[in-house]
Amino acid sequence: MLMTTDFSYSTTYILDKSHFSETYDASAPSDNANKVYLLAGLLSLAGLSLLLLTEIEPFIAWFIIALAGLEIFSLRFRKPWWLARQLISKAANTELTLHINEEGVSSKSLHVESTILWADINKIEQTSQGWMLFHTKGKNYVAGRCLSEQANEFIQAKSRTES
Repeated sequence: MLMTTDFSYSTTYILDKSHFSETYDASAPSDNANKVYLLAGLLSLAGLSLLLLTEIEPFIAWFIIALAGLEIFSLRFRKPWWLARQLISKAANTELTLHINEEGVSSKSLHVESTILWADINKIEQTSQGWMLFHTKGKNYVAGRCLSEQANEFIQAKSRTES
């Protein structure tokens, strides 16, 4: 009689700046800089038109021009702003326990406990440094540096069965 053992892997790591930075790089929406620059250009053009071609209160025109600057500012500082918010959150610098088994991926820390079942995962995508798990409630990133070779192979095998 052949006995099979179910795969199970656990690890713990600290949710530090390097982890959050890696997570942002892997999961941030694709670069939409062209749209932001186009919007900023249109806002600037509208503001300048109001300022130069109408008798409207200059405050409104300058407000629209300032919005254009804010759009460009938000594009430039999107990652630092996101990182700063994560680093002042209660999750920062806490220990997280990650558990991967035949049922799914579970994470547990002082403040959060969650489980994503393999059945709920629609797509698994390998990134340059880890794995992006797309599921019914969103997406989660699993850092490859926290996984053993066997855990990476297990997720890779799961990604093949999901597609």
